[in-house]
Amino acid sequence: MKKLVLSLGAFFLFLNSAFAEITTIVPNSYVPGNASVSYVNAWLPFHNPAALAHEKVGAIQLQYDNRYITKELNTALVSGCYSTKYVNIGASFSYFGYSVYNEMLTALTFARTFGDRFSLGIEFNYYTVFFSPTERYRGTFTANIGLQAKVIDNFYISFAAFNPVFSKIKTEFLDKSLPVVFSLGTLYQITDQVDWLVQIDKEVKSPLRWATGVEYRPFKEFIVNAGVYGSNYAVPTLGVGFHFSGFEFRLNTEYHTRLGLSALGALRYTFQSQKRK
Repeated sequence: MKKLVLSLGAFFLFLNSAFAEITTIVPNSYVPGNASVSYVNAWLPFHNPAALAHEKVGAIQLQYDNRYITKELNTALVSGCYSTKYVNIGASFSYFGYSVYNEMLTALTFARTFGDRFSLGIEFNYYTVFFSPTERYRGTFTANIGLQAKVIDNFYISFAAFNPVFSKIKTEFLDKSLPVVFSLGTLYQITDQVDWLVQIDKEVKSPLRWATGVEYRPFKEFIVNAGVYGSNYAVPTLGVGFHFSGFEFRLNTEYHTRLGLSALGALRYTFQSQKRK
């Protein structure tokens, strides 16, 4: 059993350290290039919590991410948010892995706008990991903070910090440090139909990661995006989206030259109710 625990721990630590593009704890998003820190069109759970401030009513979302077409590397996510006059509230839960090894992240998020140009958000997270039947679940608390600033009418600068408190989990056999990630990005709304996102991320123990992408909405019901991210090498992404009657479906793919193809699908429903004043 000790050898099994050590082998599993070493495998997932290898994924997180050898490939800076991979962060199993934080779910991926359907944003082009995963350049999500300045994305303002929707709240993306576990990314920049400040984006929650832009939600006008309420929404629920289901998401499923299959990394490298490997069932043991699946991530399932469910989230919901609600807008109030004073603060927007969100809750989310993600599950990564399978029966032998898995990670879960639960979050409660709060965000609000300050005037027309500034939004601030904070997310309280509880992370748990299952190593083996003998070790069972180990957990720890952490946080995610973020802000988004509209510098001019069509240009945003945003910042987020995941796990700025340097939380980690200790077991009898190994220590697992949660990633500490600082993200800085921009959004340039070239036209009403075209957004350009740029982002850099720095995980304290990994090389710098860069990302960029373009989202294009040729008409209200359809979205297409393309992007690329990387550290030592580039990973291209391509996605589409469809809107109808409050529902939004997103499909995003990416190709890693060493690990292969990944696919992500998300279904979101935005409640049709009176907007807040």
